[in-house]
Amino acid sequence: METGSHITFVGTLLPVVGIVFLIAVGVIILTQQFRKNLYREQFEQEELKRRHQAELTKSTIMVQEQERKRISQDLHDDLGAVLSIIRMHLLQAERKYQEVNDQLPGELQNVRSLTENAIESMRRISHELMPPQLERFGVLETLEQTCEQLTAAGKINCEFNAEEQVDAYITDELMSLTLYRVCMELINNTIKHAGATQLQLDISGSDKEIIVNYRDNGNGMVPEYSKKGSGLRNMHNRIHFMGGNVIIHKEKEQAGFYSTILFPVNL
Repeated sequence: METGSHITFVGTLLPVVGIVFLIAVGVIILTQQFRKNLYREQFEQEELKRRHQAELTKSTIMVQEQERKRISQDLHDDLGAVLSIIRMHLLQAERKYQEVNDQLPGELQNVRSLTENAIESMRRISHELMPPQLERFGVLETLEQTCEQLTAAGKINCEFNAEEQVDAYITDELMSLTLYRVCMELINNTIKHAGATQLQLDISGSDKEIIVNYRDNGNGMVPEYSKKGSGLRNMHNRIHFMGGNVIIHKEKEQAGFYSTILFPVNL
């Protein structure tokens, strides 16, 4: 009798245990699914934030470049025209004065000299903000012209080499501007801080990446500039925003600065 009761109890308990087990398994599955959904939502939110931040950064950079372009055009068209008119009037005043007196007064010569210096400074600043040849001829030819002008000045010998196919991998205006700004920051660093007499800029590329190799024979990376220089920080920000990477080579047997910059290509 007891055996029958025991069998009946076990028979009654087994379905209950089975139901509890199924409920437990269901809870575990639901919990795991909830966690997966939660992680997926968090990942999607982070991805949306990253994309939003990237778009915001891109918009900020483009606005800055457009403002540079506007200021450059205003300097060249408005201020440049005014200074040129002033210089023209000064030249006319000099000719009129020479008709009466062969010797020009020093004040008049000084004013004309200052005006010509202002015109030259205005042109230099305008070109640094947004060189007109960048839009006309592209970044590679603009950098080549910059190196030729630097060499012609006589203080630094600049060697520039670029593979022809690189043009095909510069797919948009932002890439062109970034490449130009980064190379110009390196060149300006060499001119201002390195005390170099030689610099070399090589640009090559493939369908995967654009490679910029830059070296000079100067003092190397100046610690004060590397820590405090806003130009260097801006250069790194531009490179990282484009998904690029900077490698600074340390060669004990060779003086100077040597760096490689890699930009991924998105065709």
